[in-house]
Amino acid sequence: MRVNPFVMPIILIVALVGTALGAQATGKWSVSGKAAIDVTKMTAADLKGWMTLQQVMDGLKMSKEDVYAAGKIPADVPTEKALKDLEALVPGFSTTGFRDAITAKLSGAPVAPSANTTPAPAAAATPAATPAATATHVTGTGTGPTPLPAGQVLPASQIKGGMSLKNVSEQCAVPLDKILTGLKLPANTDTTTLLKDLVTQGKITEVTDVQKVVEELQKK
Repeated sequence: MRVNPFVMPIILIVALVGTALGAQATGKWSVSGKAAIDVTKMTAADLKGWMTLQQVMDGLKMSKEDVYAAGKIPADVPTEKALKDLEALVPGFSTTGFRDAITAKLSGAPVAPSANTTPAPAAAATPAATPAATATHVTGTGTGPTPLPAGQVLPASQIKGGMSLKNVSEQCAVPLDKILTGLKLPANTDTTTLLKDLVTQGKITEVTDVQKVVEELQKK
């Protein structure tokens, strides 16, 4: 029997599409607008802000208790929450810090206390700086600004989703136009928009993009 030459290509296409959909349905293949990651081979370095806690648990084969403990995440936070959304829910949480904590946990190394751990009382009170000499560090927790010592420049690694590009420029001592150029953003970008909102709007991939650009600028 002669086979129609158009039938085989159609069969192959249907088979490929069916395989991809089946993999997605079973959770073995995770697809976002930015990347496609095989969760059966995922490592801590693959963690992205758009991933949910459930995807982290499934991809790294970790229990909910271990994942939540690494990020100091309250037990009542749903596993469907994306990592980038946790900055507004969990004090001191950042995707970068969470990635480091997960890496340490998987390697068996002690996990350093997160930023939301209550610090021990200081031995002596430090004289408060005058308002004119005090820098302001805006965190991503929504609890308000945190004073920085006079003359201190904020390291790029401390940039949080609750900061705006204007905050970053002022506190990291780098030109605002250079940051926009490094992020390939137009000059008319609203620099008062929070970084986590820029991620949500798709204008930047994640906060670490800003950290990398600022780090390079601070080296110059």
